[in-house]
This record gives sequence, C-alpha cells and structure tokens, in this order.
Amino acid sequence: MISLASKEILLRDFRWNDLLQYQTLRSDPKLQRFYSEEDSAPEKAKELLGMFISQSRETPRTKYQLAIVAGSGDLMGSCGIRIESLGHASIGCELGRQWHGTGAARFATNALLEFGFVELGIQRIIAETISENKAAIKLCKSVGMKIESECINDRRFKGRTWTTTILAISRDEWRINHT
Repeated sequence: MISLASKEILLRDFRWNDLLQYQTLRSDPKLQRFYSEEDSAPEKAKELLGMFISQSRETPRTKYQLAIVAGSGDLMGSCGIRIESLGHASIGCELGRQWHGTGAARFATNALLEFGFVELGIQRIIAETISENKAAIKLCKSVGMKIESECINDRRFKGRTWTTTILAISRDEWRINHT
C-alpha cells in the first residue's frame, strides 16, 4: 500500500468504502466538463474504483491511482501516475470543486512527481489534458512542466471535437527546481 502525506492531505490507495464519496465527486457537472459521456456515467466511478484497487495489488505495480484525502477523512479527489514504458510515465489529477484553490492538487502533483522520479526511477513524466482545461494546464506549469505539443481535434465526445495538450518534465528538469 502506498501513502504520501502532509499535515492536511493524505494520498493513499483507494478502498471500497471510498465508493460513495468517489461517485459523488465524479457526478459534479463541473468535473464532468472535460470527460466523455461514457466516463461521466454513474456506474463508471464503481468500475474505476474496482480497477484502481486491482491495480494496487499487481506485482510488479505500474499504475498508482491514489485517493486524495483531507485531514477530516473526506475524499477530495484522485491522482495517479502510470508507467507507460521503460523510464516514461503519465500523471493526472481530479479534484472536487470544494477543494479547488486549496493547494491540494499542487501537493498531489508534486508528490507524484517526486514519487515517480525518486522511487520509481522514471526519466520523463507527461500529462495530457483537454486544451480548454486551463486549470489543469496551469497546475502542470506550476510544478515545472512545459507544453510539449497539441493534438488538434484528436478527441470526440459531447457532440464535438476537442484538442488535447501534452505537457512534460524530465527528471533533470525536476531536480533543478527541487534542489
């Protein structure tokens, strides 16, 4: 089991008793803005939670989707790092609206970067987001990631096409900012 903590925020593996709070978090229309209809469906939260729990038991482990938990015990969101290939990983974060602006997403993202570069030995980490998700792009930039590319109209959902932005940071770039 994984656990990364600060005074007020804990990142830990998901548990089945997180289901109700996770379903509530994912049902927020604001959170769903950049998700497809399939990914926004109520049953998707249960499916994802089961997948996250299964991934936490894999050996060797290559996917770490963690619950972001407040000091009160409330589920704030989810963040993850996934090894995509040797030396390369991707990260992502989703946070409930009531915790926007609290620093929780930045703490989680910084913790994932440190875990990936130091504990997992990753050389390069990327994040991919819908280009209109300005908050996600701002978060990635705030931890030192840089826009690497845009994929024009590469996704289609909610009756329209979407462009995605890919941001990245290397271990050497991260070390410069963290030494």
